[in-house]
Amino acid sequence: MITQRISIMLLALVSVLIPSMNPGYAADEGHNHHSPDMHEHHAAASSDPEPVVDMETLPAEISAGTPATITFIIRDENGRPIRDLAITHDRIVHVVIISEDLSVFGHIHAEDLGPVTQEMRENARFPVRYTFPKAGKYNIAVDFAHGGRGYSEMLDINVGGTPPMGTVQRNLSREKKVGSYDVTLTVTPEVPVAGKETTLRYTFMKNGSPVTDIEPYLSAAMHLAVINEGMQHYFVHAHGDRPGAMHHMGHEGHMATHMGHSVPAGTKFGPEIEANIVFPAKGTYKIFSEIQHEGKVRLIEFMVEVR
Repeated sequence: MITQRISIMLLALVSVLIPSMNPGYAADEGHNHHSPDMHEHHAAASSDPEPVVDMETLPAEISAGTPATITFIIRDENGRPIRDLAITHDRIVHVVIISEDLSVFGHIHAEDLGPVTQEMRENARFPVRYTFPKAGKYNIAVDFAHGGRGYSEMLDINVGGTPPMGTVQRNLSREKKVGSYDVTLTVTPEVPVAGKETTLRYTFMKNGSPVTDIEPYLSAAMHLAVINEGMQHYFVHAHGDRPGAMHHMGHEGHMATHMGHSVPAGTKFGPEIEANIVFPAKGTYKIFSEIQHEGKVRLIEFMVEVR
């Protein structure tokens, strides 16, 4: 078993990078792990002590195609377990896994293995299980909430064995065929600008007809995981809603979609779903989007260039 200690990045960091905007959870791989400058940087975002996360893997050396258990232990600055994590979007911890070649995506939770137990809460130990399909480096984003604030951290893990990862395959098409669905992505502005709010509008058709009965998935119309290509990874976890809904809610309402937001039973979405995000830096980004329709989670993938 391998244990790795990770200092957590407060979501308020986005407000430091991009004043007055905070669409989505965000983490910057350039400011994590054991950087001695990291704590000074975070102090500018918040005067509160930051949680610390330990990551344990079993087996210690993970191989492609072999199931692995990854346990996250969340403690305060004094090493005590944080026992009062808040449920956000129906889960206590969200774990997003993306391969370095941007071809593999996973969105998993401790609840996938069964109910979160009192022992797990008291020890603040939350296991997830995943089978990495390829050998290489994977980026892992861990999102949770405590004390009325959301936290996100980007870390990485190396997987051995075969087959190896390939290179990033760029596809900037705004129209995709996903099974029997035709999905169109409209981006405003058409060429996103780093540090400025961008609107992503998805239009869903199935067999030539608009899809108007998209179901809530984890208390949202859509979950989006956005990551850039390159050595320094920026990650944004955002959520979609009906077109215009985020603007009508304002900043506080938008953040509520990340902090315990719930969608009434029976709510339906479509054919259009909209999300507002801020790309932290210029470059090429992969957008992994999840919706639920007819009882199944559907994954849609797009790429955009940001200037």
